[in-house]
Amino acid sequence: MDVRDIPKGELMDAVSFVFQNSRLIKASILDNVRMGRPDASESEVLAALETAQCGDILEKLPQGIHTVIGKDGVYLSGGEQQRIAIARAMLKNAPVLILDEATAFADPDNENKVQAALSALARGKTVLLIAHRLSTVAGVDRIYAVDDGRIAEAGTRSQLLEQGGLFQRMWKEYQTSAQWKVSREGTV
Repeated sequence: MDVRDIPKGELMDAVSFVFQNSRLIKASILDNVRMGRPDASESEVLAALETAQCGDILEKLPQGIHTVIGKDGVYLSGGEQQRIAIARAMLKNAPVLILDEATAFADPDNENKVQAALSALARGKTVLLIAHRLSTVAGVDRIYAVDDGRIAEAGTRSQLLEQGGLFQRMWKEYQTSAQWKVSREGTV
């Protein structure tokens, strides 16, 4: 699908967003997810929540999908909020998906679930993934390395590593920091 072919009034219907800091409203989980498609049935919302890896969240809440979250309600961790936001995007099922640092606030307990949910959400869609964590972009079709607001390089991970430019330097720094952390934790 070419975005230019979408009528202007329908453009926002064709795009789903999952942001770094996904805000949920003070309402039930059902209502928060239904924001993606207000006419969705409860069973459709439950299916989206299940695909978004939210089963464990619903199990621990007093009224499950009907639990009110937010001020004076139940509070969720950053990663749990991300999974609810992913369920909202799944329910909307737009052909274009923008993920802006969608794993940034995922704690270690939630990161694998958030990654699995994002993988399910991205299937069959055009995805624009904005990320600083290089492990997040390792398997994408095309990477654009941005430096000072400009695209410095573009290509696959392999191509960019072979070029020996900005992305290669960032990748080496990422690998060094990951190895340092692993060896550092192993010596404590």
